Amino acid sequence: MGMEIDIFNEILRLMPEGWEAKAKELGALKRARGIKSPALLLKLILIYVTEGKSFAGTKALIELSEGIKISKVAVFKRIQKCMRWLKWLCENICRQAGLLNEKPKWLQNKNVLLVDGSEDTKGGKNPNYYMLHYSVELFTLSVREILLSDIKTGEKLSNFNKLGKEDIVMGDRAYTTLNGLEYLMEKGTGYVLRMNAGKFHIYNDEKQKIDILECFSRLKALETADIYANCLINGRYEPVRICAIRKDRESEEAGLKRLSKTNQRKKGNKEVSALQKENNKYTMVITSIGKEASAEQILNLYRARWQIEIAFKRLKSIFHYNEMPARQPENIKTWFYGKLLLAALCETMVNTGRFSPSG
Repeated sequence: MGMEIDIFNEILRLMPEGWEAKAKELGALKRARGIKSPALLLKLILIYVTEGKSFAGTKALIELSEGIKISKVAVFKRIQKCMRWLKWLCENICRQAGLLNEKPKWLQNKNVLLVDGSEDTKGGKNPNYYMLHYSVELFTLSVREILLSDIKTGEKLSNFNKLGKEDIVMGDRAYTTLNGLEYLMEKGTGYVLRMNAGKFHIYNDEKQKIDILECFSRLKALETADIYANCLINGRYEPVRICAIRKDRESEEAGLKRLSKTNQRKKGNKEVSALQKENNKYTMVITSIGKEASAEQILNLYRARWQIEIAFKRLKSIFHYNEMPARQPENIKTWFYGKLLLAALCETMVNTGRFSPSG
């Protein structure tokens, strides 16, 4: 119990300035019945996203640790009201710990949204398979959209409705389709999407096909280049830009190993094709961003996305953010921010040396 108290006191010391006042300002703590302070509310949330796992389990643990009598309905209502407060805590803790990327000047008037999806299950003997889809703002970690769908829906850009002309969407290869590009163009939304050559055809201004890999074949390790071309979408030639960086030897070899494992898992064959080997030499993105940014700036932007995705992979593997105890979007957001807060606190404690490995 003493160790638990010490760790929670360390967590309280990591809270950003004004965090207690924000609990009341943002509606998380309106009535001090049972849960009488922001600190106790924070403990309730951390129990919920770690050992509690359900409102009934959280009720039992908070009663055991604090001697508080509270119903599981009251636990639900308390946590349900915390979404905006948790969002504020996540952003400010990440910012003061230096975990957030600073937005480049050439993007000051744009929102950069990371989109991704995760396949998950709920249930025991008769599990339900579903997809969790989310879009998150890169420079604030603010969740724009989060939703659940059946497993057949898959990862596609049309899952996201809250996109506008001030947004730039970033996603992996799964989202880079002609239908996806058409969807974004209809909304006037910008994009930076990972791609492989051969996904679809690219044309020059004379409507001749361009061999993308040939265009980048003279690049040396870590050199960048780009080409301006056209993509045939719904019968129209639409302008696009493709930026690439040649991987170094270590990254290329690591990529080949991943391809081999993927081929084995999906096709039962470890052999990597010649086209896969050529694609693996480069990191390539297709983008709507024009000459206001260099190829290097655009690729650096995509690299920032990758860093956040690594953090989310940790969330899924270590903190199990995908184990959603609720299905309503606002409740899912609260759960998601609770998990993100947990990850940010752990990262901060490790980086600042406030967490003893022996503890």
